[in-house]
Amino acid sequence: MININISKAKTGMVLAKAVYNKEGKLLLEKGKELQEIYIENFKKHNIKDICIYNRVNRKVIKDDYINTELTNRTLNIIKKSYINLRISQKIDIQEIENIVLEIVEDLSSREFFILSENIMKSIDEYNYNHSINVCILSLVLGIALKFNKAELKKLGTGALLHDIGKIKISHKILNKPDLLTDTEYQEIQKHPLFGYEMAKDMEGISKESMWVIRDHHERYDGKGYPNRISGKNIHIYPKIVAICDVYDALTSNRVYRKGIPPNQAIEYLISMGNHQFDYELVRIFIKQICVYPVGTIVRLATGEEAQVIKNHENWPTRPIVRVIKNKKGEPLDIAKEIDLTKQLDNHVVDILNTAL
Repeated sequence: MININISKAKTGMVLAKAVYNKEGKLLLEKGKELQEIYIENFKKHNIKDICIYNRVNRKVIKDDYINTELTNRTLNIIKKSYINLRISQKIDIQEIENIVLEIVEDLSSREFFILSENIMKSIDEYNYNHSINVCILSLVLGIALKFNKAELKKLGTGALLHDIGKIKISHKILNKPDLLTDTEYQEIQKHPLFGYEMAKDMEGISKESMWVIRDHHERYDGKGYPNRISGKNIHIYPKIVAICDVYDALTSNRVYRKGIPPNQAIEYLISMGNHQFDYELVRIFIKQICVYPVGTIVRLATGEEAQVIKNHENWPTRPIVRVIKNKKGEPLDIAKEIDLTKQLDNHVVDILNTAL
């Protein structure tokens, strides 16, 4: 499957992912063949991109790790919450906790928690989307750690609200396309305490959720901020959110740079284990992340090009692939499948941005 701009949509194409409007209403379900009336309706609802099947991967199934209707409702709630915080310094914690529990239910209904990719990737709404992604990723890790629902509710609420302190930071600093000055970076570093002070006035919020807001930039080696606490002195919830926060930030497009591939972000997390992050949590986290999302076109050590068709939960860097081109770049008449966990002399050497 590939993502295309709506301007390139043509009748006869088949949707690989359902399309929802901004309010979470289903416009067209997955598997439907596009007609002109559907395309025009997408344009009326300001749908910019859609995901369709293509010739190579028509039979590749790529499941969302959370349904789009739920993410859209979460987006609306977090937007409303930020507006209320700016106006009245108040927020409906019950509403936040309820949507977190819905996300928990959705994630808990799935057999595996390997995440294909983050859904919310709009640069224009990065701060909102980032909060949702961090919440989902944190809950996935919490589920892997066998947290109960009460614990997941506290973790997810803190994760969804972890960056609320940024509403007190200038937009010029938050959206600056260049490197921050030392003074600007010092201002950014104030957002955890800004958020924590705001959280103190929120009726019903748990102390654990407040710790997430305050401590998600603390680091395992004590070199984080705002209080430079370290190791076991950091509660496990902010430790979890710290990992998910950095992973999503690295893999997301920003106004000043493009996001990096998941495999590079994971390599960074591993390299920072027991320095910036708790290594045991990183180890568990990377088992939940799909380094090479289903449908990704990769180059193998053999020089062949292949498409990822399945991932292994316990070996995320060695997917099952379908070889589609030989090492000369010539398409194969008959594609062959390779399980890279069984061919240890072969591996992925590059992610290709070419959509076939």
